[in-house]
Amino acid sequence: MIFYTNPDENSTRTTEHETAYKLLSYVLKNYYNINSFKIEKGEHGKPYLKDIPEINFNISHCKGLIVCGISKNEIGVDAEYFRKYNDKVMNRIFSSSEQEYVYSSDDPCVDFFRIWTLKESLGKYFGTGLFSDLKKYPFYFVDGVPFCEKTNGTVFTQKILYEKWVVSVCAHDPENEFIFINKTCFYSY
Repeated sequence: MIFYTNPDENSTRTTEHETAYKLLSYVLKNYYNINSFKIEKGEHGKPYLKDIPEINFNISHCKGLIVCGISKNEIGVDAEYFRKYNDKVMNRIFSSSEQEYVYSSDDPCVDFFRIWTLKESLGKYFGTGLFSDLKKYPFYFVDGVPFCEKTNGTVFTQKILYEKWVVSVCAHDPENEFIFINKTCFYSY
């Protein structure tokens, strides 16, 4: 499942990060009946629940949005706010077909961040991060649905929220359930 909330309007990156872990704590307690947990980091810095291997999670935050994905299998989640993008970054991370897709798009900013979040969700799924040669994993869209033929057994889900943000999820199962959690529910955690 994918849980999301909106931070305070004047949040900093630090408070967004803290709020993301408060959201995780709230979800674990209220959806999984887990009151206590310890977070460790893997070899490349990906966080995991140390004593609860049957639950995997991943978080992402950006301007105005915090997302937490939870699954019984490995999961990678990324969220981005639509804004102007950087061609140099695209040239470093995107395949030539992805670059062509963005340049020929009616809305290049939206399509840039659709691909960007897919790549970042894949890097987080792998536990290696964004800059781990993700250029060799090109994404395509068929009837608006993303896929990458070089990732056997993974499914990509993507949702645009309120025409402001895109959320991409890389997992073994399609993530169709996006649940909004009002931050007042967990703000006191």
